[in-house]
Amino acid sequence: MNLHLDIAVDLGTFDLAVALGAAGGAVTAVLGPNGAGKSTLLRCIAGSLAIDRGTISLGGRVLDAPPTTFVRPEHRAIGVVHQDHLLFPHLSALDNVAFGLRSRGVRRAAARDGARELLDRLGVGSVASSPPTELSGGQAQRVALARALATEPDALLLDEPLAALDAATRIEVRRDLRRHLAEFAGPAILVTHDPVDALALADEVVVLEAGRVAQRGPIGEVTSEPRSRYVADLIGTNLLVGTADGTSLTTDRGLVVALAEAPRGPVFATIAPAAVALHRREPEGSPRNRWRTTVAHLDRLGDRVRVHAALPVGLVAEITPASAADLALAEGSELWVSVKATEVVAYPR
Repeated sequence: MNLHLDIAVDLGTFDLAVALGAAGGAVTAVLGPNGAGKSTLLRCIAGSLAIDRGTISLGGRVLDAPPTTFVRPEHRAIGVVHQDHLLFPHLSALDNVAFGLRSRGVRRAAARDGARELLDRLGVGSVASSPPTELSGGQAQRVALARALATEPDALLLDEPLAALDAATRIEVRRDLRRHLAEFAGPAILVTHDPVDALALADEVVVLEAGRVAQRGPIGEVTSEPRSRYVADLIGTNLLVGTADGTSLTTDRGLVVALAEAPRGPVFATIAPAAVALHRREPEGSPRNRWRTTVAHLDRLGDRVRVHAALPVGLVAEITPASAADLALAEGSELWVSVKATEVVAYPR
């Protein structure tokens, strides 16, 4: 069963226009900055927001096609897992999971039996009688997943399902979620800000920016050839945009970069921060790319320091704290930046 949508939604100053397909048995991760339209997309699929133009279909059944067709959320056979669980506070974990079955006419005893089986399968059968206020974050998220799966939905939507968990619990729940998503036969759409979640859980990634699809494809392809600064920042690499003539690239900021080889015409190019060398004086030796610049700012990340060079160079270098101390780096410091031509990876736009 596949999900297909080609939609447009106008929300005042923001509009969403997205076309994509999600295959049954696969997980599609939707990434993007805040305000990109990720949650709006899920609301349209779930039916809590009607589209203005276009079509949404699931398994060949049209769910929304204005002005003639709109299937209400409760009739869409779509399970939703929210970041903050949204469990009913007055019901036990068991009755939260049984609720969907009861609302579809299943008798109370049968609904509770089905709910108890799901809770056991998700490893939280021991908290079946507990109210949500007595559950840990990981337990509550597993109960929310059980509730979404209880009605045997045709598709599953997960809106930042791991965001509210602490680091240790997140690892454990992510592992469990991966196993259960692998068993789910329908399409699953996962909205997340975390590339680790996408890498661990998704078969394909869709990157939304300003209400449009900026990039899509297998996670390895998206991370190896980012096509937007958001994706480059997400995976921690430098992205250049410009025009190549085969031996050099002129960026949209006017920087000329020597290349080992590249296609001609409009290109993207990546440079790993670890490949960017910093010097107090003009470097000697082999690097064909060398620019004089200043330090825009410094970021300390664990045992590394990320050094941001001022525009038009605009590259980020990643060095050790000892190297930063040896270079006496501070915001506004003058320095030289060098990159070997072989470290610049260019590909067509």
